[in-house]
Amino acid sequence: MIRYVSTRTLFGFELLLIKLALSNKKGKWMKLYYFPGSPSPRKVGIFISEKGLEIPSVTLNLREGEHLTEEFAAIHPGLTLPVLELDDGTCITESLAIAHYLEQENPSLNLLGTDAKEQALILMWHDIATFEGYLGIQEYLRNSPEFGEGRALPGPMPIEQISALVERGEKRTIAFFDKVDKRLSNNTYLAIERYTYADIVTYVYLEFAQRVIGKDLFQDRKHLASWAASISARPAIKAIDG
Repeated sequence: MIRYVSTRTLFGFELLLIKLALSNKKGKWMKLYYFPGSPSPRKVGIFISEKGLEIPSVTLNLREGEHLTEEFAAIHPGLTLPVLELDDGTCITESLAIAHYLEQENPSLNLLGTDAKEQALILMWHDIATFEGYLGIQEYLRNSPEFGEGRALPGPMPIEQISALVERGEKRTIAFFDKVDKRLSNNTYLAIERYTYADIVTYVYLEFAQRVIGKDLFQDRKHLASWAASISARPAIKAIDG
């Protein structure tokens, strides 16, 4: 479970009280900088929910630019989410790295593989989903004129858009979900014979693609539709969606 904390308490005395009062089950204090409306933080949020962990969370609204502050830049100069801050001040960025850390610290309900083969297959499908799916969605979204000038890539550096990448991004995204549908025609889950982080990642990208591209990706993809329905019905996802 993620405990939400108002951003108003982020840099004040209240945060010190939260730090003293809240810890995970091993007694190690952690804090997650988070925004549920963005795919990368959402992956970590679902992972935490599946693990049954309680980690205090500071929500920074990316749409309103709450991450674009000097205070947050001191925590993470890249100005992206999610960020997991440990009790020694170490800040871990990137969803896969955060998931790996939490898996090592909390190995029950394994989501990243129990042996070399499982781990390799899960990481393989994670990379396929990221490079073939997510990057296609990002190409479509960030190069669309509605997204705003100079925001073609995440982070503080202004990068201009390339309009031709909108069409290419859509084609990449469609091709990726065709691949996933074919994979699921003979498999209940994406990477191995049980639910893993690869399924979390792909499910989040599917949600994101449906919202961004605005097409029914379930049309003519019955295996994808059935799989997505089973994932969305999981108690951990229902819990995080409230």
